Amino acid sequence: MSVSPAALPAYSVLLPLAPWESPPVLREALASLVAQGLPPAQVVVSCDGPPPEALALELERAELPMDLVLGPGGEGLGPVLARGLLACREELVLRFDADDLCLHDRALWQVQAMVRRPELAALSAPLAEFQVDPQQASGCRTVPRGAHRLRRFSRWRNPLNHPAVILRRSRVLAAGNYRARSGFEDYDLWLRLLRRGDSLDNLAEPVVLARVGPAHLGRRQGWGYARREVAFLWACGREGLLPWAQVVLLLVLRPPLRMLPAAGLGWLMAALLRRSASRS
Repeated sequence: MSVSPAALPAYSVLLPLAPWESPPVLREALASLVAQGLPPAQVVVSCDGPPPEALALELERAELPMDLVLGPGGEGLGPVLARGLLACREELVLRFDADDLCLHDRALWQVQAMVRRPELAALSAPLAEFQVDPQQASGCRTVPRGAHRLRRFSRWRNPLNHPAVILRRSRVLAAGNYRARSGFEDYDLWLRLLRRGDSLDNLAEPVVLARVGPAHLGRRQGWGYARREVAFLWACGREGLLPWAQVVLLLVLRPPLRMLPAAGLGWLMAALLRRSASRS
């Protein structure tokens, strides 16, 4: 049963902003927030350093209830998100990236779902991906549904799509907020929430169109990413977020995949981790 929009609680949006974002792309992203059927009460833009003039101009032009949170720069995504979440006033917080697009009813669907299911600490959805034209989907990044499947899946892979997440602020803060876990800030948070006994889940249909391309894939390959992944997995074992047997298995399986050339890694991800748009 849906909850009437008039009876729904207010929500904040948490948008991290890096200085290298494209102004036209940011303009499109902000326009998708302006067009929400259920508008936000607050948009927190947490900046990794002062935004360049062109990005600052796009923020000023957006017709949104915006709060700008500035950091010193060069901190990484975890501290930027942690500072931004502390600045959010509402209990429900919609995560959003500066290069993605929200579907018109994203906020309505996700806020309704969180009201219906107060046990949830976070909720995401499949992620519809595009490269140039949002009307031409290139794939869909699927995620598991149901508490049992999600918990089992989390031992192998990130169980939520971060760009499509809505959070319950108090639960995230109780778990320790975002941390500096380069490349794994959200996975680290989900595992800590699950360890606390919090519930996570996913919607059946996409709510966000995510912009992807060669640069997106390139961030997940090479020695640098492999070293960060090894450090993250080791920390998961040390903190009891994953069983040591699972950590050892992942340490054997994961790093070699990061050494594949971009074409090989892209094929593997398309074959194993996503379903094509034609099968959606």
